[in-house]
Amino acid sequence: MMAICDERINDQRMPIDPTISVIIPVFGNLGDLPKLVECLLRQTLPPHEILLVDSSQKPLSDVPDGCTLIRNPDNVSLSWDYNFGAKHTSGDYLLNMQQDCIPEDPNALKTLYDALTQSPENVAAVGLVTLPQENFEQYDFWGKVLMARWVGRVRQGISGKFDLIRKSVFDEIGGYDTETFRFAGEDMDLHMRLSEQGQVCVTDVEIIHVHFQSGSANWQAVVKKHFQLAQSFGALFRRWGPAIKQVPYSGRWTHHLAKYLYPLLALLPFYPLSIGSILYIGSNLSNMEAWRIRSPKTAILLVFHPLLFLVDAAGTLSGLLQGKQTYSVNK
Repeated sequence: MMAICDERINDQRMPIDPTISVIIPVFGNLGDLPKLVECLLRQTLPPHEILLVDSSQKPLSDVPDGCTLIRNPDNVSLSWDYNFGAKHTSGDYLLNMQQDCIPEDPNALKTLYDALTQSPENVAAVGLVTLPQENFEQYDFWGKVLMARWVGRVRQGISGKFDLIRKSVFDEIGGYDTETFRFAGEDMDLHMRLSEQGQVCVTDVEIIHVHFQSGSANWQAVVKKHFQLAQSFGALFRRWGPAIKQVPYSGRWTHHLAKYLYPLLALLPFYPLSIGSILYIGSNLSNMEAWRIRSPKTAILLVFHPLLFLVDAAGTLSGLLQGKQTYSVNK
């Protein structure tokens, strides 16, 4: 009897593996999912479960081994799928991922977990996101213009690409704010709301954003995407003000240079030559990553960047006035 009791006591003292629930929106597309699932299952700290959330009309039929498919009846956006998936998880931690993001290091999840649990004040841990140059080179011209800012390693903060979050905190704050930020800005808003509860740790874990862009892009797609993102910034600034600087991505000065130039638009009618020159130069500097594109079409950007600046200004004003991000690039 004593031996049995001793064995029971020893079992109680053994460390318990953390239960990490992975949530991956798929929208009826297998894509890079098999490779991602394989990488997750080979982690030195493997996940407790992998949930695939599908909100498409034609749900995924070929479900990889080790995964559970759940249907989200509401087809809106990624943030809806993350929130829906979180309601069906059984783990103590949520790992929000996108199916075209690959953690190539088998220790990636353990490193993230160790960073998160280093202090009880930590509520989330995220990695660095890398869009490989070789993938970027496969895009057409307008696809490159659209993605030029994202090439290489980017400190994004919460991005939905490899975010480990304490489920209790995620549930407490209500997950993503899907009413205010429908199609953009939801990740930065979640970062801010999590930061109110504790520390969001940005680790050196590298996540490869495969992002094989299918089909061709056009200038209208770039304009629509810029308006969408700008509208999200307007709504974010209305909610958080200058505190939004806490999000790591806000440190990308070229991306955010245009926002400091918006007030000059009010002076443009009074000093058209001087202010116009500043705005023209500033709008091109704020999109300077696109100048690395080697194409006969690149000269078009001398005119296109000022157009984008005006689109961004309009989108930001829209977000400020509405206090919401509602515009979809699919409209």
